[in-house]
Amino acid sequence: MYNRKCGLAAAFLSVFLLTGCWDQRELSTISVVTGMAVDKGEKGKYILTIEAVNAQELNNRTASGFAPSTVYGLEGDSLEGLAQKMNVAFSRNLIYSHMKTLIISEKVAKKGMLDFLDFLERDREIRDDFNILIARGVKASDILRVTYQFQKSSPLKLHAQLDSMVKNWGGDPDVRLNDMIEALTSTGREPVMAAVTIKGNPKKGKSIENMQKVTPDAIVTLDSMAIFKAQKLKGFLNLNDTRNYIWIEDKLRRTSLTVPCKKNHYFDARVYDNGTKVEGYLDNGKARITVRVRTEAYLNGTQCAADLVKVEVYKKYEDLLEKTIKKNLLNTITKVQKQYGLDIFGFGEKVRQQDYQDYKKVENNWEYYFKNAEINVNVTARLRRSGIRTKSYLTNIKK
Repeated sequence: MYNRKCGLAAAFLSVFLLTGCWDQRELSTISVVTGMAVDKGEKGKYILTIEAVNAQELNNRTASGFAPSTVYGLEGDSLEGLAQKMNVAFSRNLIYSHMKTLIISEKVAKKGMLDFLDFLERDREIRDDFNILIARGVKASDILRVTYQFQKSSPLKLHAQLDSMVKNWGGDPDVRLNDMIEALTSTGREPVMAAVTIKGNPKKGKSIENMQKVTPDAIVTLDSMAIFKAQKLKGFLNLNDTRNYIWIEDKLRRTSLTVPCKKNHYFDARVYDNGTKVEGYLDNGKARITVRVRTEAYLNGTQCAADLVKVEVYKKYEDLLEKTIKKNLLNTITKVQKQYGLDIFGFGEKVRQQDYQDYKKVENNWEYYFKNAEINVNVTARLRRSGIRTKSYLTNIKK
């Protein structure tokens, strides 16, 4: 009886501990912000534009044909102040914790006006897992306004698009807020960001009709990778160079390479397993960097009539694959060295870790040492299989 009374008393007292969330809000009173765009202002320092989604229109079962989101912008000198002021236009409380995409205009980036990142890092309601992008050749706010057939919301579409690009090909450096801030405060690395643009007519891309067409009037595409020196945008690398950058950073998951096997003939290798290690040290006043790449792939197509039953054919293709990877990586490194002289690869960080005493002597002048560094790339590639066939029909075509 005593144990039963104690159990009932404990159950009764626990009821008072089962309280709700102190800051809960009903869904009918909030709007979720999925994207922010930062442009250079004319009267103020910035123009902040946000997209708040209409969840009902994103669901095919409940959609009634209205716009899937609302996009609105304000001009001022502080992103924090503008973000809290948005209810001059929005009737519901805005929730920023599910933001997927931050888009920064090329003008803002070139001026080095990235001090608003402090607000984004400091605010406890904003997570650090959103994509950070540069709008190349267009306004950042225009990126938010382009509708799309599936996700309907441009930030949601971009978030899914970049995630797919990372998983399947590379081309997106996959930069988050913490990555950007770490690079900004490092002496041995310069920041990078993915850059997007609009293919087509940005004005027509704002309409509902844009997402009802087989060929949209406007679509947001991944364009390149932006290179920074501290907070200022200095230039861009194309998508192939971006993939090479990701490869050197040991962040490449999968990709496809087209490798020449004879004149005007190629084979396709689907790369699915990678590992990259970077070694660096200073020797007689010169930085010496070695990039070691290990990769595994399978043959995914060939234009060459070679007999893939033979081991020597595989060895030949592996050698060609190694040479292609090495050439591509060295070309990208050399381009960055000669054209920009900015260590986006973090070689300085590697030297600091592996040769700390010598690095401290040149830390404040690392840019010079990077420009003149001796870079070696060693590649080991293995072709594990040839798809679901060994022999190609090309070997049996009548001549």
